[in-house]
Amino acid sequence: MGRLKIVMFSDCHCGFDFGGERGEDPFETLDEAISKNLDADLVIIAGDLFDTRVPKQEVFARTARILSKTRNVPCATKLIETIGKDRSEISPLALMGIPVVVIHGTHERRSIHMVNPIQALEHAGLVIHLHRSSVVFEIDGKKVAVHGFSGVPDRYAFDILKEWSPKPVEDAINIFVFHQSVKEYVYSPLDPPSLSLDDLPDGFDLYVLGHLHWHEIKDLKGGKLVLTGSTVPTSSHVSESDTKGYVVFDGRNVQFVPFASQRKVYRVDLKYTDDVLEVINRRLEEISSQPHDKKPVVWVKIRGTVPQGSSIPDFSVFQKKFSDRLIVRINHSLMTEDAQESVEALRLFREEKLSPEEHGLALLRKNLETAGCKINIDELFDFLVEGNVDEAFTLLAGGRK
Repeated sequence: MGRLKIVMFSDCHCGFDFGGERGEDPFETLDEAISKNLDADLVIIAGDLFDTRVPKQEVFARTARILSKTRNVPCATKLIETIGKDRSEISPLALMGIPVVVIHGTHERRSIHMVNPIQALEHAGLVIHLHRSSVVFEIDGKKVAVHGFSGVPDRYAFDILKEWSPKPVEDAINIFVFHQSVKEYVYSPLDPPSLSLDDLPDGFDLYVLGHLHWHEIKDLKGGKLVLTGSTVPTSSHVSESDTKGYVVFDGRNVQFVPFASQRKVYRVDLKYTDDVLEVINRRLEEISSQPHDKKPVVWVKIRGTVPQGSSIPDFSVFQKKFSDRLIVRINHSLMTEDAQESVEALRLFREEKLSPEEHGLALLRKNLETAGCKINIDELFDFLVEGNVDEAFTLLAGGRK
């Protein structure tokens, strides 16, 4: 038996900042992850390949073109079994070259009656989409089973996983891939995770977790927990300053491989003082004087209270001044007492690793529960996002106590 090479990554967010200064980053890192591994036996993407559930046609086409590179290389990997998935759903085109197995993430999830962008890629013959299903490959005499649990609303994750209850395939390398918040890593007062690492099924060699934007590898349940991290930074969260890359598994060892060129992210956390403008300027000058392959992103976060009689400074001057050297983003929570409650809510939104749609869903759930509505809130939110106002109205009209 020869070598084994399985390449894994997640959270590419193709379409992020499309048309903006960072719009090319998702495509460049996806292309590097694919192009540098055209000798792989298998590629696994653990969710959020796209940044939105309905990506622009230009974004979809560019992503598909990059993935199509895996079709044009020789690969001896064979699909020998499907579990919980009709084999007819897998196009013969998806089995040409290197198979690419993908689960959908929180950014791509749509209602069960609609096609999400990962399913669309599967229909085009570019990937194999898994959700509560498994595929078994033969790679140079070895069996490799990939079990995919795509992103579901956090409050239902425990129950849905328990209902599915996947089992390792005998005499195979078993890889459990999921895209979910877990209690050990994510805390959200708006939508607390229902799933913990202890709840994951036993007996798998790898537990590959997307959704979290930093990378980590550690022991879990006799195997390895692999946080692939994101391929691009998309927010001001502290995890975005982490090195970005992909993971290679050879059947025994797991190795994180950084991208050759990536955009550096800095965080500057400050408390408000009278000389805050001078402090920010000095820090930005220091950062811009360092060598960078790409223009770095600098998130400046300022907290505190502006003294009575003073006005909040104009921080936009830094975006203009350093526009040729840095991408400067300023967040501040400077406030008056009567505005404190609303600003605190916005701060929580920025700090949580949630998409805007997840924020909207959490707020909708809170408001409707306060109003006494007994409806399927996730279904209502899907209707609203998709523009199905009539269906949303019908659900609301029949759902109030």
